[in-house]
Amino acid sequence: MKIVLFCLTLIIMSIKAYGIDRSDINGAYLNEPLPTWIENEPISPTEALKQVYLTEHYPTSGFSDNAYWHKLTFPASGHSNATTYYLKASNFMIDELNFYLFHGTSLVKEWARGDRQAWNDNETYEGIWIPITLDANKKTSLLIRRSSSGPILLPIALYDQSVIYQAKKQQNTLWVMSLTALILLLGYNILIYLLTRERSFFYYVLFNAGLILSLGFVLGFSRYLVPNDRVHEWLSVNILTLHSILLWTVCRFSLSFLNIEKHHPFFWTHRFKMDAIFAALIVISGLLEENKMAPIFLAMQIAGSALCTYWAFYTKSVHTLATRLYLFSWSIFILGALTGSLIYWELMPYNSWTEYAFLLSSLCQLLGFSFAYSARIRQLNEDRHFTNLTDSLTGLPNRQFLLTAMPSSCRPIDDKSNADCLVLIVLSGHHSLIQAVGPAKADLAVKQMFININRALMPMHEVQNIPWQEDSKVKLIRASTSNGVFVTALRNVEHIMPKLMPTLEKSLSIEGLEFSYPIKIGIATFSESANTIEKLYQNAQLAAEVNQHSHDDWSMFNKHMKSDHKHHLHVLSLLNRDLKSGQLNFAVQPQVDLNDQRIIGAEVLLRWHCKELGNVSPALFIPLAEKMGLIVKITQYVFNAVFLWVSDNPDVIKGRSLSINISAKDLLQPGFCDKIVELKQRYKVPANQILLEVTETAIFDDSSVFKANLSRLKEHGFNFSIDDFGTGYSSMRNVISLSPVEIKLDRMFVSSIDTSSINHILSDCIINLCQKTHAQSIAEGIETYEEMQTVKALNCEIGQGYYFHKPMPPEDYLVLLREK
Repeated sequence: MKIVLFCLTLIIMSIKAYGIDRSDINGAYLNEPLPTWIENEPISPTEALKQVYLTEHYPTSGFSDNAYWHKLTFPASGHSNATTYYLKASNFMIDELNFYLFHGTSLVKEWARGDRQAWNDNETYEGIWIPITLDANKKTSLLIRRSSSGPILLPIALYDQSVIYQAKKQQNTLWVMSLTALILLLGYNILIYLLTRERSFFYYVLFNAGLILSLGFVLGFSRYLVPNDRVHEWLSVNILTLHSILLWTVCRFSLSFLNIEKHHPFFWTHRFKMDAIFAALIVISGLLEENKMAPIFLAMQIAGSALCTYWAFYTKSVHTLATRLYLFSWSIFILGALTGSLIYWELMPYNSWTEYAFLLSSLCQLLGFSFAYSARIRQLNEDRHFTNLTDSLTGLPNRQFLLTAMPSSCRPIDDKSNADCLVLIVLSGHHSLIQAVGPAKADLAVKQMFININRALMPMHEVQNIPWQEDSKVKLIRASTSNGVFVTALRNVEHIMPKLMPTLEKSLSIEGLEFSYPIKIGIATFSESANTIEKLYQNAQLAAEVNQHSHDDWSMFNKHMKSDHKHHLHVLSLLNRDLKSGQLNFAVQPQVDLNDQRIIGAEVLLRWHCKELGNVSPALFIPLAEKMGLIVKITQYVFNAVFLWVSDNPDVIKGRSLSINISAKDLLQPGFCDKIVELKQRYKVPANQILLEVTETAIFDDSSVFKANLSRLKEHGFNFSIDDFGTGYSSMRNVISLSPVEIKLDRMFVSSIDTSSINHILSDCIINLCQKTHAQSIAEGIETYEEMQTVKALNCEIGQGYYFHKPMPPEDYLVLLREK
């Protein structure tokens, strides 16, 4: 690119250095009308010399069907030394251009220099230079005949022999530098296209290559580019066809470069119609004569230029450097093309300034487009980076933005009330919503929820602004599927949250279903120990988890949450390890008939002795396992161990039942029933003696997976029991869903039942429910004789607890059965 700029600089300097713009006769274009005679029929040069030449006959229009003769007369030199002037003609696209040199009435020499003529000399091509050698005694005349279907413009300049070397050198330098710059630009652009494979740059490369040909014909170095006379003549005749193709490539380049598909969909949709119009223009340009085609092309040129300018000005990316460079380059090119058109139609004089206007504007445009495209590539890279920071569903910043862009704007400070804090909003229940209405509609719901939250935050000046695309601002970051965060000063939380809560609590309508997201809110403050966004986000998540079990609208993070969380992760890691190595075992607690104290069954209780932690309570590790998804593996482990034990000791369930706890998450796991049935068949365990005990605090979903697992297990003979009945908030629904054969009173009701009237009333109600639904009633946690007598008086059928038997190893249970 630096070489191209250097070449352009040399071109400009060469024009000034060799004096093209001098006002003296040497090199100045003749702008006055030449003596002219209009040819009506073909005539010889000698006869033409005799005609009367008048300046009034000089053509004033750029096009004509006539042939024109012009006569330049020079007086005798008067001395023996030969005096020679040189005539330079700068229109290289006249079809027929002949020069005839006379000394007196004698024809001395003639030249054919028309674009459709065979040049009658074998000299090295240097353009159109006609040597005029003056006779010492006679006047010298130069006749010029021109005829063309195109413009018959004939800019000519006369040079003295003393400056002809410099004049030719200037022209050759200009050609070399122009061609070098154009070819370097073409090579650079081809390289960029090969590297990027951008669709728009393909059209730009075509435009660049076509423009080199066009400038070659305009400036006269086209014979270097197309040495074959026939091809050169065909291109010269069809120059407007070439220009029509160039206009099409510019429009196509602009369509892609300006991203019209996004900013002006109407034009993008109808782009093939535009292609059809240009195709018709190209075909017509090949059929019509140039003088008839020129007005049509001019109209298309104006329309195409206006359209591209409109696209650039009204695109949403007009403020970008790439679009501004495009506008600048396009404006320079239009100015140069306008200058060329005015000269073409002889509405502007052809002089040393206007001669190179099209060349300089073309070079500036090509350079500008190259720079614009480089800026466009940088912009695309920035857009790709921006896309990586954007949530595709909501258009809000995403978690990547939170972790990479936010740290620069948030810092802890000494005054804790002024310290920035991260507010995390968790939309719970999204998974359940997916199962209810499908992922697409659930995504629309969460999208609307986050947009509503951001809209509610926008007027709150206390919430930190986040600079966003196209100079816009947002307040909320979507950190994950269900997590949104914003930043504010700690002192503003009490003021912001009450105003935000109505938006968070507002229900959404989905397929007629009014749905309100359960909300968890955790807040963490920047501090020396939490001085990065990642740590802060982690702390806010811990606070949100605590908030799930709190009555407050939001929870502030404290250090105890982190220590508890680390301990839980440590417990889960050890649990997973011991589960894989088979270190978990089970105990059995007998269940007795309250009427005759006979053992009628037992409950399997999972036990875990960890070498690092010792005996770990199921009340700790079972909820953790459910939360982290490890419970499914634990359930399969227990079934495998218990069924193996039953297979080896079939007397365990002879006339007795065996209760095994399962989680509600198990029943929501696709294929859960298949695995249990496969284990039953492998160990030949009678399913009707196995009770699947489900904790009542679990919330059952009316999903197809739950129904399929439940139905299949019942088909294979498994019965269900509801554990901890009465402690949840969907008891009746669970009775309907499971149709249990057994309902267990939670120890919360049994404890002090003999002294607490409310416990006594509630237990009586539950036992009556069992009788009405034909389910066995079992009271667990019986520890005293009085408790046993009370539940027995309420007609409870089965008892379980320390009063009868403590949980024992399976081997001891076998011994107990033999003794009984």
